Order: sequence, then C-alpha cells, then structure tokens
Amino acid sequence: MKALTIQIGILGRINVGKSSLMNFMTNQNTSIVSSVAGTTTDVVHKQMELNPLGPVTLFDTAGIDDASLLGEARIEKTQKAFDSSDIVLLMCETGNFGNFEKSIIKKTEKSKTPCVIVISKTDLKKPDDLFLEKLKKYTKYILLFSAFTSNRDNFLNALKKILMEILPDNYIENYLALRNIIKKGDTAVLVMPIDLGAPRGKIIMPQVQIVRHILDLNAASYTVQDTEYEIALQNLKTPPVIVITDSQAVKRIVLKTPADIKLTTFSTIYAADKSDIVEMAKGAAGLNNLCDGDKVLIAESCTHHASADDIGRVKLPKWIREYTGKNLEVKYMSGQNYLEDIENYKIIIHCGGCTLNRKGMLSRLNKAVEAGISITNYGIAISVFQGVIEKVLEVFPEALAAYKKALKFQF
Repeated sequence: MKALTIQIGILGRINVGKSSLMNFMTNQNTSIVSSVAGTTTDVVHKQMELNPLGPVTLFDTAGIDDASLLGEARIEKTQKAFDSSDIVLLMCETGNFGNFEKSIIKKTEKSKTPCVIVISKTDLKKPDDLFLEKLKKYTKYILLFSAFTSNRDNFLNALKKILMEILPDNYIENYLALRNIIKKGDTAVLVMPIDLGAPRGKIIMPQVQIVRHILDLNAASYTVQDTEYEIALQNLKTPPVIVITDSQAVKRIVLKTPADIKLTTFSTIYAADKSDIVEMAKGAAGLNNLCDGDKVLIAESCTHHASADDIGRVKLPKWIREYTGKNLEVKYMSGQNYLEDIENYKIIIHCGGCTLNRKGMLSRLNKAVEAGISITNYGIAISVFQGVIEKVLEVFPEALAAYKKALKFQF
C-alpha cells in the first residue's frame, strides 16, 4: 500500500529527464519518455523495493515550468505529489539552476523535506567544479545521472546511502505510538464492531495495521465485537494493558471498562502515528466554540462509495450539529483534492488518513495550523461528542494537557 512506503517525488523542469530517471530506477518503462516537452501530463507513481529501506513509491511529476494551457492543472498535481513526498529528487541540467529550482528548494526548506539534487544528462555535458560549488550552497547531496551511461546499481546504492543519512528515524523505523504503551508479553483487547460500514469479509486498514503493530511489539491482541466485549474481559486471567475500540462504539465500551484499564480508539492512535496528536487534541477543543453560520469541513483522504450510514457524509454532520446545537454549514470532501481555501472554515475534522503517509497527513495538518484553523480527526472528535475525550486521551498525556489548555481559552 502506497501510504506505508517511503515516498520520493521527482521534480524538475519540462524535459529535464524526470521520466528517464523513473524508468532507470524502476528498470521498467513506467513513464513515457520523449524529446517532446510536456510529455508527462499527470503524476505517475510506481513502487519498488529499495532494501534495506524496504518499499518506496516514486512520483514522476509534470514540469515545474509548464507554461502550456494545461500547465496550471499539471503543476497543481505536482504540488500535491510534493506534499506527500518524504524526500525530493530535484533534477536539473548542467549550468541550468535558476528560479524554478530555487523555488523548489525554498519549499523543501519550509516543509523540512530532505532534498537531493540530481544533475541529469551528464553524458551530454558534465558539471564543472564551479557549478557543483553553486549547488552545494543548497545541499551537499548531489547525484549525477545519465540514462545512457549511468550504472543502475551504483546510482541506487549512492541514493540509498543518502536516504539512510537524511531520512528521519521514523521513516526508517515506522513511527509507532503503541511502543510507549505496550511491551513484550502484554495483551491488548481490540473492539471491532461489524456493522454496515465494515467491508464484507475484511477488516478496515487501521485495524489491520494496529494488529500488525502489536505483533511487532511481541504482544498479544484479543479481538472481539462490541457485543462480546464483557465476555472477553472475563475470559482474560489478567486485565489487558489497553483496550482499543472503534470510535463509534467508544462511549458504551468506556462504560463497560474498569477505570484502571487504559482505553483509546483506533483513530486516536492514528492521530499519533500519522500526524501530531497534540495539535489534533488542541484542535478538538474548537468543537466547543462553534457559532451559527460557521463552516465545518469534513475531509477524507480516500474516495469510496458511501453506505447509508456513512460516517463522514451522514453521521459526523449529524453529531456535530447535535453536540453544538448550532446551525452550521458542513462541507464534505474526499480524495486528494485538499482544499486550498481552508481559511474559510472554522474547523476541519479529518479522517485517520490510512491512505496517506505520515508526511502527507502532516502536510494537511500544517496547512490548517498555518491558516489558523482548528483541525482534529474523526476519532478524537467522536470522543468529544460522546463525552469520553479525557479517558481516550489519557494514554497520551501531552495531548490531554493540550486539549484541556485549549479548552480553557474557548470560554
């Protein structure tokens, strides 16, 4: 799944060799290569194994200097690929590093995205020392590339060495909030109701990933529906170190859980694993300060066919209006088209982001924070609506403190 991979964006001007690099790295004709400028009209992505880092996703993007009639739309798609990139490969040709390239450098610095400059077409013109010194003002990570003369193994080994050095630890070793909660030999109870929203014959991605995380921690998980929860507690010889429940069942599970057992939701763990749970908790306090006419954005990272009781389209709008008692303007958005005019909203309630990587989710969160907009996620918001937010955030003390502090400023 793309969201679980290291994501590498290949950026540069039209016809600088981005598609050639994509094909060279994947050893496949993934992207169309042509001497005609603007051949890449949409973002092309391809996964490959880059051991010992594991799976990575490469994004071949349209040229950043595309001035064609469709150029604006293409560059917008490129920007979205940039937002999801854990690392950027910025391509240029020898002697040609100007305002377009510098604008990308500024964006990587602002978003703290590691950047590697790849000098392309070195079979035609090799960079001299003066040009290399110019590039070193922006980054010390520079690779030379020619689709005709470069050795693939040598290039990939050099790239892997750089990635191991510049990628934060949480990209090499997955960020895992449960590591601070569960230790080897512990037991966690996972409550997973099977309702209209559950896919037939499957469990949803957050639940799958949490089970895997628990296995990685050499702990045990006991999985039940909400209707069998009390039986599960009775069957355990020792209490679980934590109960993790589907958000929609959180209130009744809290009521059935002894006070000394920690409890949270799948979505709340995602707020920690995928983004910044402190900021998400702080944003949740904004649910208590909504007024008539305020605009609320409910955002999902994936696109799916909604069921009759869809959480984003049906349940959350209903719950937020019931909770606040206000006449709110609620808008729903799904997929990759994260709105640029988010400043028009008072608060954003985002899904857990299981189809986004951590960088992509953090990018969405940071856009809201920079615009001064409160942002939280489904699970945290539902816990507020159900009156159990303090219990749910108890396992994340900093987040709980941030929520309480922000709440004081709401009144």
